Amino acid sequence: MHDRAWQVPEEAFVAAWNGAGSLDEAVQRVRELVGGKNVPRWAVLARATALRKAGKSMKDLRPAAAA
Repeated sequence: MHDRAWQVPEEAFVAAWNGAGSLDEAVQRVRELVGGKNVPRWAVLARATALRKAGKSMKDLRPAAAA
């Protein structure tokens, strides 16, 4: 299940991430790219972090603060 975040082509993932206004929205966009299947938030965040470390320009989306 966690590998689904890595099944999305890199450029499509970057576009989904950078087009989102929040982490939750980014996760939803990635889910849509894998046909509506479950993709854990942590996996989407991990892939975004890996892409950022690899030099991709990634929007700064952070998890909402715990209430």
